[in-house]
Amino acid sequence: MIYMKDITKVYHMGDQEIRALDGATLNINEGEFVSIVGPSGSGKSTMMNIIGCLDVADSGEYLLDGQSIEQYSDRQLAKVRNGKIGFIFQSFNLLSRMTAEENIELPLIYQGLKFGERRRRVDEALERVGLKDRRYHKPTELSGGQQQRVAVARALATHPAILLADEPTGNLDSKTGEDIMRLFHSLHDTGNTIVLITHNNEIALQTGRIIRIFDGKVTEEESA
Repeated sequence: MIYMKDITKVYHMGDQEIRALDGATLNINEGEFVSIVGPSGSGKSTMMNIIGCLDVADSGEYLLDGQSIEQYSDRQLAKVRNGKIGFIFQSFNLLSRMTAEENIELPLIYQGLKFGERRRRVDEALERVGLKDRRYHKPTELSGGQQQRVAVARALATHPAILLADEPTGNLDSKTGEDIMRLFHSLHDTGNTIVLITHNNEIALQTGRIIRIFDGKVTEEESA
């Protein structure tokens, strides 16, 4: 599903050249639960942005579902981001004035889905994350764990090929983080492909495979 070969991304800060990714190569198959783990500054955020089509590599090859991302227009990349990839962020990124169900419905509106289909998908997503009784609550009326579940539901509602989670337990206490990881395992058990970006080795060990990144290089792949 994800194929990257010799991916390089260079940033320039004044006269300094920073190689955020330096010939990184990896493969992620459909149905896998994979973590990309590395310390701050290792290149994992850049890797996430390229996997999620939020950024493009300077060189190398990236195939998503067999199609070369480098050939996509900005409009096509936006369509991929909204349709193929479900994003889950550390800071939840919920709109504070909207209820849980409105936050989940928003990307479906952008997809142009009709009202009935949007309602069906919102109901389905809330059911999967166990929050049907919180659908009319705004983010400030929800705990951190509940907010993250809403964020997961929002990602699921678009029926993405890949769930891309960036430090999804980073803002949560340990018990709530464990609850969120159990949710990811249940989603994986039903067939979802999940890529989890983390600096936490204990979290990474709970996934099916670990991809380690350091100084922009994929240095190790191992079964968790």
